[in-house]
Amino acid sequence: MKPRFSIPRLRSRQRALLRMYRTVADFTYDLEIWMEPCGSLRYVSPSCLRMTGYAADDARWDSDFFARIIAPEDFPRWRRAMDSGHGDDIPAMDLRIRRLDGSQIWLSQETTRVFDPRGRFQGWRLSLRDVTERVQTRMWLDQARQNLEERVRERTAELELSRERYRALSGYLQDRIEKERTHISREIHDVLGQDMTAMNMGLHRLERSFQEAGDSRLAQVVELRLLVAGTLETVRRISRELRPPMLDELGFVEAVVWQIRTFAQASGLRVDQQITGISDLPAGLATSMYRVLQECLTNAARHSGCSRVHVAVHATEGELVMRVADNGRGITPSQVESSSSLGLLGMRERVRLVGGTLKLVRLPKGGTEVVVRVPLTGENGSCAS
Repeated sequence: MKPRFSIPRLRSRQRALLRMYRTVADFTYDLEIWMEPCGSLRYVSPSCLRMTGYAADDARWDSDFFARIIAPEDFPRWRRAMDSGHGDDIPAMDLRIRRLDGSQIWLSQETTRVFDPRGRFQGWRLSLRDVTERVQTRMWLDQARQNLEERVRERTAELELSRERYRALSGYLQDRIEKERTHISREIHDVLGQDMTAMNMGLHRLERSFQEAGDSRLAQVVELRLLVAGTLETVRRISRELRPPMLDELGFVEAVVWQIRTFAQASGLRVDQQITGISDLPAGLATSMYRVLQECLTNAARHSGCSRVHVAVHATEGELVMRVADNGRGITPSQVESSSSLGLLGMRERVRLVGGTLKLVRLPKGGTEVVVRVPLTGENGSCAS
């Protein structure tokens, strides 16, 4: 079977192809180079002088042209790409070159493999474009991005430090407030309460003596004794609200039961309770959960317009869960996220300080549910029965 092309005809086609290539490449702005498989340069476009400072003929006869102009840091990468197998694509690459005057610019190289009509490899066609401005812009943007990221990291670290300081201060203030409440409660109960009790007893004795003597001032004494008795009850109530003595004496569960009963009597709302699986809580955790329950009940009475509240507290699998739900109008997303909702902010902070989470949801049938989860391991201890 005869070959499709004769050798002279193939060479004629190659020469024609090269002439066509030169006709186009001689007038292109980019640097066009035809490199033979042996590495010699078969063609270099006139734009070589403008781009590199070397005349095209000088470059074509220089066997080390690329080693001479490509920056040492980029030459190994360029060499590996050009030496890759003939069947592999050569991706576009950016590289630095040193011009004849010593200046450095960036070139982007597009490489195409050239084959003759019989599929035999004839070399590479290189198209190189000056991209110095683009690369410098990219490098400037990268540097600006790095600077911005560094500033963001520094700012984030500053914010985290401020947040940690705020949390530490918040915890300290919460602790100081509870201690001050306890101190004031005891002072009211022990000093003012005892004085009021003594006054009430004295008036009671005075009442009996006036009664026996038939003194007309008996009615005034009776009125004063009733006033003192009412004041004494108010003093006791304020003392309990500041710091329920049963929270320290009888524990968390009894304090919660008392709080629910007192709230139901004062508000007139129906309050269902379900408290299971709790034997005891550490003092700090008990105080935090008790205060959160107080705030939940107060919010339900003031803002929800509900007629019924359900309180469930249980401990299981190392976790204390408290749910307070009402059948009122339901909290709105804007109210949940509002910075003016100081009560909610206070609850969240108390729960966070003991390592827990607080979630507020609007129930599908109306009403609001507050769900608090606190771990009962680590510094909070374990109290599941």
